[in-house]
Amino acid sequence: MKPSKILLLLFSSNFLLAGAVFSGNGSFPNDSELKDLDENPPLRAVVTATRREIPVEETTRFVTVLTREDIEKSGAVFVVDLLRALPGVTVTQSGPLGRTVGLFVRGMNANQTLMMVDGVQINSLTTGQAELADLTTENVVSVENIERIEILRGPQSTLYGADAMAGVINIVTKAGKRPLGGESRFEYGTNESFYEAAVIEGQWKNFSYSGSGSRLDTEGPGDNDGFQNTRATGHAKIDVTDISHFDVAFHYYNALVGIDDGPFRLDPNRNQKSREQILSTIYTLAPSDAWEQSLKYSFFHDNLFSIDPRNPGATGRDPEATPFKLDSDRHTFEWQHLFFLGEIDVITAGYEFEHGRSNNKSFDRIIRNHGWYLQNELTLWDRWTTVLGVRIDENQFFGTEPSPSISMSYWVEPIETKLKGSFGRGIRAPTLNELFFPGFGNPNLLVEKSWGGDVGFERSFWEKKASLGAAYFQNEVENLIQFTGIPLLAQNIDQARTQGVELEGKYNPLGDLEFRWNYTYLNAIDSKTGKRLIRRPWHSGRLGMSYRFWKCQLNVDWVLLGPREDRTAISGRPPREKNPGYTRLDALLTFDLNKWLQVYFRGENLTNDHYDEVLGFDNPSTRLFIGTKARF
Repeated sequence: MKPSKILLLLFSSNFLLAGAVFSGNGSFPNDSELKDLDENPPLRAVVTATRREIPVEETTRFVTVLTREDIEKSGAVFVVDLLRALPGVTVTQSGPLGRTVGLFVRGMNANQTLMMVDGVQINSLTTGQAELADLTTENVVSVENIERIEILRGPQSTLYGADAMAGVINIVTKAGKRPLGGESRFEYGTNESFYEAAVIEGQWKNFSYSGSGSRLDTEGPGDNDGFQNTRATGHAKIDVTDISHFDVAFHYYNALVGIDDGPFRLDPNRNQKSREQILSTIYTLAPSDAWEQSLKYSFFHDNLFSIDPRNPGATGRDPEATPFKLDSDRHTFEWQHLFFLGEIDVITAGYEFEHGRSNNKSFDRIIRNHGWYLQNELTLWDRWTTVLGVRIDENQFFGTEPSPSISMSYWVEPIETKLKGSFGRGIRAPTLNELFFPGFGNPNLLVEKSWGGDVGFERSFWEKKASLGAAYFQNEVENLIQFTGIPLLAQNIDQARTQGVELEGKYNPLGDLEFRWNYTYLNAIDSKTGKRLIRRPWHSGRLGMSYRFWKCQLNVDWVLLGPREDRTAISGRPPREKNPGYTRLDALLTFDLNKWLQVYFRGENLTNDHYDEVLGFDNPSTRLFIGTKARF
């Protein structure tokens, strides 16, 4: 029987089981047998896994949640530094700040992970990737403005459609929760780096709000490695009535980065400007305890401008002096319903329409997509949860594609262990570049498809002072799009398999002392050639420690990345080489002068390990920073 038919059968049986319980045919254990959540209330919430906010302990998926407290402890300025070496996640950056960043979740391609800010997709319509190099923790997710960052691993196309084949990363901000307050931050460090940020938040009656702004300037380690980044955000929420509320958020950034092309040539004056605008509006209405609906409109604008003027001393016509400009817009409309059938069953149903357009001097194209999704969450005896769902996407270029999935979890009370697993289908739509870019685009491309699953457990020890999680995962991908042939042409020619193990743990021997660690083993290969996929390490991991003493907070993180293969385009060198592994030690020490003012010292790559995350592009050596934070 085909996997899709199995899932359809399970989906139907799940609804029948829910009906049996409500009709009295199912039996509940007595109260003494139920898990008492009130004694240990959940501390973290997650919304991405089910499209509604639930405690992370109740999810049937493998998800990592970074809270505001986690970000404050790290002292990181950029989101990419928070994601580096998380379970199942590999980050590659082509040199210093502002350069291209690749994010591989469970070994899948960087353009197969859906990236969102406040639920708005920020993946590029042309490349399929999000511009992670520009996301700062002080603005897109301000230290005071943050709610959380959710990293959901495994196929998620059932709820989010194309581009969620590998997983979803959602950066969630919040409106204010106090009468009036704010924070400012100033930092100075290596390479004449200046960073300033401020945030304000407040709440008045039924209205809450927050806003922030930041600016980063750095000269970089090389002659043309400078980077400038300006950001502004806002978030507001108003309770319109007792049963409805309106939520709006916006994000704006403008960046300028110098590009010297790494090992290929030292270019003294090539630069690239980028600008993004994000808008999210949601109106939520709950007419009864059994029904909630929401209407959402979101907008994402992406502008890229690149120019490479004639180098000093050069003569004659310079063909590269012609600027390259690309504009992209994405409008998304969504209508979602939540039906609560008693306390044990939740049905999610929705429709999503996406209209995208990208244009420059060479092409001007529009893409439209309709998506219908349905999901059922059934929880019995507060122990066993089954989530079944399916989504149908209809696209003008790749036609109609279904994306079913199933996930389950079971709480084993005697040993405080949660067993969980999932299986589903993922898809990735061809980008506008792959379809239409002059010279190598191919309008006949098929959608990339995958079947993926995972199984594992999460366990707590010693009255929840310690925790351990483990997962085995595997993905089978077909119709992979590659650029091949002479001349280059985008074609569906490849297949791939990724499989591995994720381990994760924490230990709090004392209230102010925490140890944390994770490890990922990854085997990612091209199914046709048997060769490893480039830039995917066999081994990666992270060790961390946080300690609060007197008026100080010390945080140390040690990142380990094993060897991996990479492509080279340097004359005289083979087309594929092994890129050596590396370790990186980062640390943050803070000192509270009083309850309003804090000073801190931050260091990156304190071991001064010289490494390339992308072969040929040197990453920065040791970088040191000193800064202050003021609160009111």
